[in-house]
Amino acid sequence: MFIDIITGTPLYVWLILALLVYRGVKRLYPRDVHLRAFVILPLLFLFLAGHRLATLDYTHAVLVGLVGGLVVGALLTVMLRPQDRLSYAGGDRAHVEGEWHTLAMVLALFAALYAQNAGLAVNPALANNVPFMLAVNAVIGLATGFSTARAAAYLLKVKRLAKAGESAAR
Repeated sequence: MFIDIITGTPLYVWLILALLVYRGVKRLYPRDVHLRAFVILPLLFLFLAGHRLATLDYTHAVLVGLVGGLVVGALLTVMLRPQDRLSYAGGDRAHVEGEWHTLAMVLALFAALYAQNAGLAVNPALANNVPFMLAVNAVIGLATGFSTARAAAYLLKVKRLAKAGESAAR
């Protein structure tokens, strides 16, 4: 049955996974990035979370899972302090040391969405299974919360460093 699920998965899903892995692996290495790059992934994750709330039938478990995951993801950002590995590169750019967070979060999000979609395709009754919907949406919320809080922390640090640089230049 598991092999049937894997082989029955459309090719575009595997292409999406390959793209996510590629992007995540690139983030393992130091790089200079434009500030708008910090908000692309969180906006995508927030869109997916909002789409889930609007389209899934069992909204209570979805909402509780998403909100719980968002809170845990934000707290994880506070604990890991990814902004400590960021420096201002001038203009609209920042230098970010290599990090594993992005790869972990995109893989967690992909796994949760894949598990839910495959599970619902095999057993549509899972849509009314509270523990299943709660767990899947908690993982989605975790990835979304972490990515959003990390982007906010990055942007706030860049703003603070840019302002300090302007003050020192005077």
